[in-house]
Amino acid sequence: MVDPVDASFRRRPQSGSRLSALLGILAVAVIAGVMIAVSVTPAVALTGSAASQGIGLFQHLPSDLEIKPPDQKTQIFAKDGSKEVKIASFYAQNRDVITWSQLSDVVKNATVAGEDVRYWQHGAVDPLGMVRAAIGDALGHPLQGASTITQQYVKNVCVQEAENLSTAAAVKKAYDVCVSPSIARKLQEARYAIGVEKEYSKQQILLAYLNIAGFGGQIYGIESAAHYYYDTTAAKLTIAQAASLVAIVNNPQVLRLDIPGNIAANTVRRNYILGVEVKQHLITRDQYATAIATRTVPRITQSTNGCRASGEAGFFCQYVVNTILSDPHFGATYQDRIDNLQTAGWKIYTSLNLAVQRKAQAAENAYIPMSSPQFQIGSSATSVQVGTGRILDMVQNKTFSQSGGSSTATGVNFNANEVLGDSIGFQPGSTYKLFTLLDWLETGHTLNDVVNGTGRTIPAGDFTACGQQYEGHDWNVHNDSSVYNGRTSVLRATAYSINGAFASMAQQLDLCDIQNLAFKLGVVPADGETHPTMYLPFVIGGSYGVSPVSMAAAYAAVANKGVYCAPIAIDSVVKPDGSQLAVPSAGCHRVIPEQVAIAAEYALRTVFQYGTAAGDDTADGVYEFGKTGTTDNAVQTWTDGTSSKATTVVWVGNNGTRQSLFDVDFGQCAAGGGSSASVQRHCVYKDVQTAIDQQYGGATSWPAPEQQYLGAVAPTLNRPASSGAAGRHGTRHPAAPTTRSTPRPTAPTGPAPIATPTAGVG
Repeated sequence: MVDPVDASFRRRPQSGSRLSALLGILAVAVIAGVMIAVSVTPAVALTGSAASQGIGLFQHLPSDLEIKPPDQKTQIFAKDGSKEVKIASFYAQNRDVITWSQLSDVVKNATVAGEDVRYWQHGAVDPLGMVRAAIGDALGHPLQGASTITQQYVKNVCVQEAENLSTAAAVKKAYDVCVSPSIARKLQEARYAIGVEKEYSKQQILLAYLNIAGFGGQIYGIESAAHYYYDTTAAKLTIAQAASLVAIVNNPQVLRLDIPGNIAANTVRRNYILGVEVKQHLITRDQYATAIATRTVPRITQSTNGCRASGEAGFFCQYVVNTILSDPHFGATYQDRIDNLQTAGWKIYTSLNLAVQRKAQAAENAYIPMSSPQFQIGSSATSVQVGTGRILDMVQNKTFSQSGGSSTATGVNFNANEVLGDSIGFQPGSTYKLFTLLDWLETGHTLNDVVNGTGRTIPAGDFTACGQQYEGHDWNVHNDSSVYNGRTSVLRATAYSINGAFASMAQQLDLCDIQNLAFKLGVVPADGETHPTMYLPFVIGGSYGVSPVSMAAAYAAVANKGVYCAPIAIDSVVKPDGSQLAVPSAGCHRVIPEQVAIAAEYALRTVFQYGTAAGDDTADGVYEFGKTGTTDNAVQTWTDGTSSKATTVVWVGNNGTRQSLFDVDFGQCAAGGGSSASVQRHCVYKDVQTAIDQQYGGATSWPAPEQQYLGAVAPTLNRPASSGAAGRHGTRHPAAPTTRSTPRPTAPTGPAPIATPTAGVG
């Protein structure tokens, strides 16, 4: 980019002003001569006080300008087989920095011809060029500016630093300084230019200039310009194309090629550059004739900025972005993190497996409609790798939209929490029973212990919270059917998700221990509440809203024999210089004793064998286990399942309403209890986990639990004749109210809520 006073396409100066313009430029040329003398022979003797004062002024100007990488785009990648595929870019300036070897000779020659024909012969400043420019200006033929390429580079650095300031007012003030036509600014620019040429080679400076120069709008650098204007690279530009792009930097607003009215002016400037090239023997006369006869026909190719072009990976992309914006690993302040995302030039390599992602999205599309006339249908599916926490897929039944929501599009990521996806989560239903089961086993109880499974009203005082008698309300526990009433083993209660039995288990435990165990396994309120109220139904899933990805990580910890890994989306971040930035770790650590996890897995396997997830086993022989969850009237439904390699969690429910999913026929999926919205989760789960197994495999058997966790084998008690619909719909029960209390060590007291939200079932 050149100074406004250097631009070729401007009004011709009136004849009366030409002499003053000539004298002004000649004055700068004289000063430049002094500067060269000072820079080459600092001890040169000059006579006259004015000269000595000028030298003193120049010597005290700073000259240490470092060539450093300009602002450049950050790119996010996902894996597709062995390839890393770009899924998104972020930038304030659309720039792809390239190396000298990626720069063709036609670009180098056009740049020198158009901006500084004596670049390879002169120093940082060119008095002869100033005189030539002044004469041309005086004669009304302002074809080439007085600034050298090195000086133009210095000014571009100044402009970029100005544009990085935090407020519009500060940007304008700094920018005005950078482009001021004053002698003081010219002196400073020249001083910096001399310092740059002492430190760096001509090749380095020319490359830096072509990487930083503006080509109109948000297009910066020759590589992005080649892509945007001609859908090619800097290495593949033709002679005519290179000259037309170099022409733009002379006056981007007047010469940019994406404005049709600029084409004629750009062609004039292009042809001038081609004429200089042939005169300087940078191209042959035949090449010149061909280029000059070529019409200027751009092929505008838009670059995408942000996650909106990530297709089926849009929600995952935004999850990555929100991770960056919320984590100090990526900058000390929120503004620092935004700036880094748009200017640091990071290459962010993620955990996303695009092959699995495509199949997961296909399952969502096949079984879950994007909208429904009956209710606000929502659905999501995500998978987490066991032992690493890496998120392998993340899909939902909506199109990703950063601009707002509709019945078919949203910016809310149903898989994530409020910080990372703007979602406050969903009640997990009976999938939350995992934590009651784990605490049961960890406190010395067994799977074959027999408890009361009958639905009933249990006095609040029968429960313990944080070592004290629970002070909340009595609990009216419901089962879905009387077939589940009576005494039953914990193993059977797990398979059929019997609420009464898990309530009985909670009577023998401490409610705070159950909640704390869930917290240790990452299942915290999705809305960020740090002290959620412990109304009694939370032990069976009538809890705070949780995120599917946190549930996936919790079940993956069981598959990992008790070692929990927090879900992560970023594998590595590579800086432009090739070094790596530290990224958030999964922080894998033991939460559950290994034998407790193995025993829990043994119980959860029955859910897939003959319980509420009967039929969800994949056909590939991979050993799987997990839990289902269905809140009252199937307002929210879940299937959480895992192999030894990866865990998949599917949620289907109401996004914003409390209408039942029972008996809503989507006509797509017949599983277990019939074709209704409440069973669509099973079909989605099976398809996604099958795709996961194809990629990652999994164990076909599992270690047997130690006898201390099995206990004495209980007799068969009240087992239903078939798992059928009961196996799919499980047992229903009331849930916790949505009101919150002030944090306290025990459960709250006070009047019972007028209306209670739904809670978990199997």
